[in-house]
Amino acid sequence: VYTFYRPQITPTTSDRQLFNIFSNIVYGINDMHVSLYSSMGDVYWKTMIPASYPSRRIINAAKYIRTGAPQNSVFEYRTCQDPTIGYIIIRTFEGQGEGLSVTDPRYLAIDDILSQWKNMKGIIIDVRWNSGGNGINAETVADRFADQSREFLYQCQKNGPGKDNFSAWKSRSIEPKGSYQFLKPVVVLTSRATMSSAEIFVMAMQNLPQVTIVGDTTAGGVGNPINRELLNGWTYRLSTAITADAQGRIMEDVGIFPDVPILTTVVDSANGIDRILEKGIEIITNSK
Repeated sequence: VYTFYRPQITPTTSDRQLFNIFSNIVYGINDMHVSLYSSMGDVYWKTMIPASYPSRRIINAAKYIRTGAPQNSVFEYRTCQDPTIGYIIIRTFEGQGEGLSVTDPRYLAIDDILSQWKNMKGIIIDVRWNSGGNGINAETVADRFADQSREFLYQCQKNGPGKDNFSAWKSRSIEPKGSYQFLKPVVVLTSRATMSSAEIFVMAMQNLPQVTIVGDTTAGGVGNPINRELLNGWTYRLSTAITADAQGRIMEDVGIFPDVPILTTVVDSANGIDRILEKGIEIITNSK
């Protein structure tokens, strides 16, 4: 990329020409964490999710979920039509506490939810349209389902200009935290729109013995991005890390394959059927 585009930029390059060159670079890299933000517009990766992809959202919620449940800005929680099964939508993992290593307090509401649901047979957690945020928030929620300390992720960080300048691999773990850990059956629903820190959450949950991942393969983008500013005031975002799961499989541009792969088709959607949610309910219903 550098060899091809660098000669095209000279002291006489106009802002419009520079924007077009940078746009081609961003589109060519096609990494969800590589973006340009400028006075001429913003440039992002080209998502490969088709508009007719119904697996990324709940279909016909009233058929499966009871209405009138409480919620906050990050969680929506209620019971399924079977009141022994809880259902939580986590819309995002965005938000920061005090710095990058402290949980946003909104996510601590998971403790209140689980304290109300101690007698549930199981819980479904829906992150099908969660595009990520802060990994600390994702880990905080996953901690409430951990039976013991478990390594779930490995990362190496870019630390120099050379192609192979990366730090040593470092592991991250989840461990039991909060006043109560839910150790009964849990199903996590995923799709191609499950991205970034939401994938960190899925990796953490997939490593727990009572958890089943159901749905489609996730997006494959856990880049740990940084934001920087150019001399003309434009800003950009870059990935800085390579991420692998507990088995050492690199997730970037690959994604996390579910334990139970299943899709909601366009025909299903038109008929008010959410195949992914139905499979999650079935798994918990049939659990012992």
